[in-house]
Amino acid sequence: MPIPEKSVTCKNCLTKSECFKELNDSQLEMIEEGRLEVTFNKGEVICKQGMLASHVIYIKKGFVKLYIEGNNGKNIILTIEKDGYLIGLQSLFGKNIFHYTAVAYEETTVCLFDMKALSNLLELNASFAAKLIARLNENTIRSYSRLFCLTQKQSSGRLAEILLCLSNRIYQSPRFNLALSRKDLAELTVLSVESLSRVIKEFKEDKLIIVDGKTIEISDRKRLEMICENG
Repeated sequence: MPIPEKSVTCKNCLTKSECFKELNDSQLEMIEEGRLEVTFNKGEVICKQGMLASHVIYIKKGFVKLYIEGNNGKNIILTIEKDGYLIGLQSLFGKNIFHYTAVAYEETTVCLFDMKALSNLLELNASFAAKLIARLNENTIRSYSRLFCLTQKQSSGRLAEILLCLSNRIYQSPRFNLALSRKDLAELTVLSVESLSRVIKEFKEDKLIIVDGKTIEISDRKRLEMICENG
């Protein structure tokens, strides 16, 4: 079950974020008033597609997947994100429902910010509004890249892109302890588990990566980037 808890104030935490640096102390207090901090366990749903979005969800600590639920039971993973990401930003500027489902890949702590309080701040602080719009634009461009990867790249190119994403953006290290199962990776690359295992084996044999249990190390980044680029 999600666990509500107390934490440090927004001023101590959010000022590390590029967007929230634009807010002064009184404006930070405005969102502090309606804030709720919750911890989700691995596999728990943080928000559900189609649910009323009364809050924007800030990932304080953790690792999540955002996906579209299809009518046929098949899901399309839009992105994987870590601390600092804002879930539901689209709902702040448009229809106030969540347009995707978010699930915790590992224990994840989030802060829920009242949608109305954030809307008021957009009107009061133009710099804050500009930074949020820039963040939303960045997320949209990343979605375009993801769409191209899934529709145009072969299995090796898809896996190469996900591994580089995990290394560069999520774990920020060439060696990382993977929180994802083979089934999760297969979902991300839109491959069967068997096809994924085959490509991983090829990458190991070609000395592109080293796999030791749940730990993966990118041993030849240049070649992996070429595979990602050429698809």
